[in-house]
Formats: sequence, structure tokens, C-alpha cells
Amino acid sequence: EGEEIAIDDIKRCIRTGTRKLDFFPTYCGSSFKNKCVQLVLDAVVDYLPNPMEVNPQPEVDLEGHETGSFAIVDPEKPLRALAFKIMDDRFGALTFTRIYSGTLNKGDTILNTFTGKTERIGRLVEMHADSREEIDKAQAGDIIAIVGMKNVQTGHTLCDPKHPATLEPMVFPDPVISIAVEAKNKGESEKMGMALSKMVQEDPSFQVETDQESGQTIIKGMGELHLDIKVDILKRTHGVAVEVGKPQVAYRESITKRVEDTYVHKKQSGGSGQYGKIDYIIEPAEAGEGFVFESKVTGGNVPREYWPAVEKGFASCVGKGVLAGFPVVDLKVTLTDGGFHAVDSSAIAFEIAAKAGYRQSVPKAAPQILEPIMRIDVFTPEDHVGDVIGDLNRRRGMIRSQDATAMGSRIKAEAPLSEMFGYIGDLRTMTSGRGQFSMEFDHYAPCPRNIAEDVIAETKAREAAKSRSGFCPAKPTSRNPSHRFLIPTDH
Repeated sequence: EGEEIAIDDIKRCIRTGTRKLDFFPTYCGSSFKNKCVQLVLDAVVDYLPNPMEVNPQPEVDLEGHETGSFAIVDPEKPLRALAFKIMDDRFGALTFTRIYSGTLNKGDTILNTFTGKTERIGRLVEMHADSREEIDKAQAGDIIAIVGMKNVQTGHTLCDPKHPATLEPMVFPDPVISIAVEAKNKGESEKMGMALSKMVQEDPSFQVETDQESGQTIIKGMGELHLDIKVDILKRTHGVAVEVGKPQVAYRESITKRVEDTYVHKKQSGGSGQYGKIDYIIEPAEAGEGFVFESKVTGGNVPREYWPAVEKGFASCVGKGVLAGFPVVDLKVTLTDGGFHAVDSSAIAFEIAAKAGYRQSVPKAAPQILEPIMRIDVFTPEDHVGDVIGDLNRRRGMIRSQDATAMGSRIKAEAPLSEMFGYIGDLRTMTSGRGQFSMEFDHYAPCPRNIAEDVIAETKAREAAKSRSGFCPAKPTSRNPSHRFLIPTDH
């Protein structure tokens, strides 16, 4: 008491509170003006836990379930490393990697457990801003970059081939918005394609595909700003100016009713024909489950070797819904019974039956359009709160909370993505340039009937325009819909 507290004691207390998540040290500065950067870096060293002080990373199986084993932070343990970022620069591809356990040496051969392929480590570098330092080895706790890896993507596990293991992967949400892009100079189309390929490697939440009908290049991302930045990178970094189509929302479809149905595929033409009968139930699955297939067939009416064909038939259809052609989510199909012919039945016959059964039954299951709902965080001066809330309500938004601060009000809300295009400009107008907001995807929710009718009509009009070879963005398509196949254990 009465004595000045030592700096080391203050740092020790801040470190303890930070490690326990009791509080979070905050620094104000500007990297652009080189203000406070050194203090932040010193704080990382002084207050954040070192690799030995954090919980070890869990290992998982191929389905993502924890195995009970952990990547212990120990250089003597088998190698466990996670590729967390890919960056392409003038020296080649850099794979930023955190080593959770073991030691990685220059010249080692490592196993990528996601691809099942091995690669030899050529060069290891330690990054210092935009400079790098060659190193011969790295060990548990280090973050380094590997130069020239060919088959590694963000989230892949790199390990000792003699002791394979997989770390918990990074999860990236599906895109919720898409636009069509086209090089202004037709001669730069190939250059644009190469640039987009590099950008996809660097950002797993960014996707590119070519519409099979129109041949247009479609880019997909997590929001309007996300895609605006990508278009700007194309121009500034890669020197490709592009024309951009109207943004398109990544709608989904789902069903709301349970339907029991039967379909018989029968075709006879001369010699051997085709025959497959399936009795099945189509019903909504749990939210987030994707496509689930289950077989409850007993007695051999549909031989076990034909079950995968039935699953394949239904799974191949969920990428296109019956209302507007959007991917169908959270759909469960249960094969309950059926019939087969000793000569005419085949896997292809049952696959065709499943596809036809999908087209027959989904319209009966009260399908609906789902729209992406965004989580919105708005800051506004106090005298503009009423205008901001009124505007969010007009955008079909739902206010979740409102907190007053010394500088203004913070409003948290949810609103459909389709209503939020151009919001930043409107917010600046309402708040005289002082308002700010952030937005990220939250969940999918059913569209109101009038909105769904408009979406269906617009989609049909867009398809008609596309068939006339006009430049308009194609609707998003499915990206390998997740599905599970359940087989009764008593069979």
C-alpha cells in the first residue's frame, strides 16, 4: 500500500485475466499510419497463452467425430499440422501451416489425410510481414509457410505417414449470393479464369463455376461486399476489368409434408427389359442434415445390392427443386419396400425409378422456397435510431436488441439478404455518413408466399432470358449436397 505497482505485476495480472477470458485488452491505433502496431505485437507476447498453455487440438475420424486422441504440443510426438491459409505470390504458392505436435524438417515426406496423397517438403520459410527467412525445421507451436505444395487446401491435415491422423477441420459456410462476371476485353477471359482459380485457393468461402447452359462464369460469396472485393482484386491485382451482372440470392427449397408413395419403372423392348419397384417415404429431415437416405426393406423384396442405386437416384435430384430449380435441403427418403424381377431388374432400373419417384412425390410434399437470413449489427448516432429501425422494418427485418452507448446506439437485427442490397449507401444517407454496419449469414427461413411467388417468376424469366443468350446471372446451383445413408443394423 502506498507503493507504485511494478509493471511486471500489472502484466502478470492482465495475462491471467486474458487467459481466463475474464477481460480482453483493447488497443487503438492504425496500421496504415504505423500507430500502436508495436504495442499490439508486444501484447501478443505478454498476454496471450503460448502453445504449451492451450488445450491440445482433438483428432477426428473421416466423418468428423472426435476419436479421443489429441495432438499434444510436443516436438517428440508424431507430426500433426494444419494448413490454415493458402497464398499465391511471385515466388509460388505458400501454404501457411501451424504445427500442433511433432517436428517438420526440410525434405520430409508428409501425408495429407484429406487427399490420401504424400508430398515432399521442399522449402520452409518463416514469414516476417512481406519478407521471409529460410529455415531447416519447425516444431510444435510454430507457424510457418511451406513453399510449392501442390495438393493442399485450407483446412487439410498434414501428418507423419507412419502415424496418420486428422485434425478437426475448418468449417466454411456455403455461399449465399452469386453474380455473373465477364471480362470486358474478350482476350482476357483466360487470364480471368486463372486469376479466379488462384482466388478460390486462397479463400474457401469464395466459389467459381461455369453455368453449363449459358457458359457464363458465376462467382459466389458470403455477401455483396465480399464479391465487390473480389471484383476489385481482379482489377487491381490481376489487371482484369470485368462486367458484372445483377447479384442473385442463393435460395433453397425444402418440403413440409410427409408423403408415402410408390413408383414402378417398367420398360420392355424385345429381349431383356428394365424393372424396378420402390415403396418409399419422403419427409422433412432435421434442419442442417441435408439429404438423408435410409432403407427399412425386409424380406429381400429389394435386394441389398440395389439400395445404393436407389440412394444415388434420389441424391442426384436434390440439386434441383421442383418450384424454381434451387437445391433442396433437409430431405429424408426411407425405402420401405418394393419389388424386383430376376431377369429385368438392375441397378440402373432402380436408379431411374428413384429419379422418377422424386419428380412424382416432391410436388405432393408441399415444397417451399427458403431464403438466407442475415445477422446484422448496426451502429448509429442516437438521433438517427428511429430512421434506422424503421428502415430495417421495411426490409422485413426483425430487431433482436438495442443497446445505448456513449457514442450512439448499437442495433442487432436479422433480415433477408434479398432486402439488404445497397444498404450501406442508404445507411450513410440516413445517418449523414456516420452509421456503420456489419452483416453475416445466420440461417435459412421460409419465404412469405408473395415473395416466393416473385422469386419463382423472376427465376423463370431469367431462364427464358438466358436461353436467348442475354448477359444475365444464372441462379446458384448445388455444391455436392451433403447426405447420409443409414442401414439398419439388424440386416
